Formats: sequence, structure tokens, C-alpha cells
Amino acid sequence: MVRISFLSFVICINTLCVQAQTSACLTNEEVEILPGRYLTADQYPWPAARAEYFNQMTTVSDKAMARRTLGQIEKIEQQSHSGFNLIGGNWENYYSTEGYAFFSDTRLGKYSFQSALHEFFCAKGKLVRNEEASTILRIYVNSIPINTLERFLRNPFGTSMGDYDFGLQYADWKNHKPADVNAPLISLFNYLSCNNQQILNAVNSGNDYFQDIAEKDIRPNNRSNYIYRYWFVKKMDLSVLIPVSRKEYLQSLLEYYEREKLHFPKLIDKLTKDHDAGVKQYSSWEADVADKISVVKKALAEHNQEWLSATAVVNLLDDAAQNYKANLAKRTNNNRFWKFYDNEAKGMPLYQYNPAYFKIGTTSPAKPQMITIAFRYVSIPSSLRLLNNFTINFDFATLKKMVE
Repeated sequence: MVRISFLSFVICINTLCVQAQTSACLTNEEVEILPGRYLTADQYPWPAARAEYFNQMTTVSDKAMARRTLGQIEKIEQQSHSGFNLIGGNWENYYSTEGYAFFSDTRLGKYSFQSALHEFFCAKGKLVRNEEASTILRIYVNSIPINTLERFLRNPFGTSMGDYDFGLQYADWKNHKPADVNAPLISLFNYLSCNNQQILNAVNSGNDYFQDIAEKDIRPNNRSNYIYRYWFVKKMDLSVLIPVSRKEYLQSLLEYYEREKLHFPKLIDKLTKDHDAGVKQYSSWEADVADKISVVKKALAEHNQEWLSATAVVNLLDDAAQNYKANLAKRTNNNRFWKFYDNEAKGMPLYQYNPAYFKIGTTSPAKPQMITIAFRYVSIPSSLRLLNNFTINFDFATLKKMVE
């Protein structure tokens, strides 16, 4: 328990002013029930951050669309606090933009709304606002936050082709500009692996929510473990993610190997000029790539359409283990195909963004096509109060209308 003596006072924390009705002390319990304020994105305490809200949108129309959309989201979220008694800290909003990305062959602007509980605490005799936050609501427009979902849904193949980036992972490598990091990639690097059917159902149905830790496994009154609850807001009855067929995966490997034929000579030339001894690791690259191509072509030729149309299920760790057992050079045997891993414990089906979903209604890159809600919380009373209030009172129906 923190116990600090002081006279009756008025404390201002940024834009928050608190009248403390005591001449004796503040305890932890008293701090936790101090009234807080709801701060809009326009009231966010740091002007420099507010000035950069829309920097990553490149056109005036995209900035306007993002501003309007986030304003609507903020209004919906603010209404969920009607009648809610905010205590123990500020609930502070801000906006951010992340630039653009391709979903299948559709370019969309990515941006988000965030609210966070910045709790009060006593330090050195003063009431202060915690700059860090455990309880955070993020609402992502045109994005699925792979970074926090990586245990279940991720980009398994990465976006780099080796120690040096020659832009060869991009679909139009001849015209690619190094600064354009969001240009379309070759097919292999667009795939997502998923090891959890529940999250796939949540993404594609837009119903219910997905939580990364089961309720039975949550330890009460624990600040150290973050729990994420996700809702996925989508349009129509089309799936956002669709399976990658075996044929598509095998063909994408061939595309990748053709890029390796361009990559390795450039890499070897670079390493040779730098007198890098690592160049020896690539001495067998031509034979290795040729062998990888022959294995994939054999699989395509020997199987019927029914087999080729099945979902591609991969296990990259087991593939790497097979490479090791065969004593194959690591650098030049990357993404070597061994087999598909159907019905095996660690097999991961591959998925891709559905081109039919993203083409419909795309009138502007910044127009909402899908929205992901991620509520991060900890199992303490103040955080759970906010989560429960959001779950019960947030107007999901109005949010869904924004993507229809």
C-alpha cells in the first residue's frame, strides 16, 4: 500500500484535473477510484503525435477518407461509455496510419483507432499518469494484426530472399523502387499459414470473437500476462481468406526458384567483391535450384487435378529437418519441397486473401473493406470493467455498416 500525506489539493495531469477530498493521504485503493477523463484523439496529450496522424496516407482524398472513418469509429466507441464510470486513469484515444498494402491484387490504405487506459499512481509524493498502458483497444481498418496473432496466423515465408535485398521478391522486380516496401510480392510471400480453425472461422464469418488465451487458463489478478480478444468485421458472405491449393503452392515455388536464378549470381558477385568467405556456401546453387525445380515439376506431373486442388498443408520445420538429414546446403535449399503434411500434428494449411472479396466495392484505397477489433487486457478489476463494458455496449452493427 502506498500512503502519501498531503493537504487538500487540485492535481492536473495533462488535461485532467482531479480534486482530492482528503487532507491525510492517498492509498492505492483511493487512487484506483479517482475519476478519470475520456480524451478524444483531438485531445491526445502529445501534439507532435497528433500532427502525424495521417502522414502515411499519400493523397488528399485518402487522408480525408481515413479522417472521416476514424472519426466515425471514435464516435461509436465513445457512445459505448455512456453511463460508464471511468475511474483510476484516463481513457485516451489517438489515430495512426500505416501506409498501404496489397490484399490479393487490391491496394488498400491501412490505418487504426486506438484507446488506452493510462492509470494513475503515486510516485515521490505526486499523483502521476502512467505513460505505459496494459489495457488497449485497437480498431484496425483494412488490416489483420498478424504481429499479435503470430502464434495462430502468420506469414511463414517472410519477405526477403537472402542476405542482400535485390528487390527480386517483388512481382514486378524490373520496375520496383527500393522505397516502395508495399509493392506486390510474388505469390509465395503472400500466403498465410493458420493452425487454429477457430480464428479462421472468426475471420471468415465475422461472427463471435477469438481470444488467444482460453478463459480457463487465465490467472486472476495478474498484470504480467496480456490477453487479446479479437472481433472481425466484414462485408457480405464471401470469405476473407481462402485456401491455397497444392497446385498454387507448387507453382509459387517454381516462381520463387526462378527468382533465385536471378538472385544468387547477384549475391555471389556482391560477396566476391567484398571478399566475403561466405561466398563458398553458394557454390552448388545451380545444381540445388535445378533439383528443387525438378522435384516440384515431378509432383505437378504425377498427380491428378483432385490431388492438386486439395489445400496445401506445409510444415517448414520438418522440411528444414529433412534438408539437414540429407546434408543439403542450407542457403541454397531454402523452400525445398518434400511433401504435404495432411492430418499431421504440426501441419499448417496455407491461405490467401480472397481476390473476389476485395474487388467488390473498392472505390478508394482508404475505403474500409474489413475491420479488426483487438482488445488487449489483463485480469485485474479495472481492465476487466473496461472489457466487459466494451463487449456489452459497443455498437458492432453500426461498425459493420461502414464496410458494406
